[in-house]
Amino acid sequence: MNIIRQPEFVEAFHYDMNTPENETKAETEIRVEVKPFDMSDQPDFPTDVSSVLGLRVIFQIVFEEFAVTGAVRQLVTLSDRKVDNPDDLAQSELDELMRPLFSMIERLTYDVTEIALDRPGVQLNFANEPGTPEASAE
Repeated sequence: MNIIRQPEFVEAFHYDMNTPENETKAETEIRVEVKPFDMSDQPDFPTDVSSVLGLRVIFQIVFEEFAVTGAVRQLVTLSDRKVDNPDDLAQSELDELMRPLFSMIERLTYDVTEIALDRPGVQLNFANEPGTPEASAE
């Protein structure tokens, strides 16, 4: 799969320290969205063999001490693959497409928690199974 990526974009990122006053029963939730764009009105775009996809990860990651929420996105072109529906992608292809967005969430979380908690940041690890982050302090 030949992927041409536009820069990742942070729509929102929010850090909240959990305190007894704002304690909620929120749970970790990660939603992956893939939106194919109709490029048929672009005469120079080879719609029969290529696709433009909007990728987005919306997340709420809850720990005992804090929670991070937000959304990140990226626009990609698949120059050798036609995708009309997200179901056209195999899980391995979806993982490859989404990896930079999960890396961005990992980096944002590490940097913000390092500053907010005044200790080594919390390192998320989405590498095993996207949607079930592991965390550790380095």
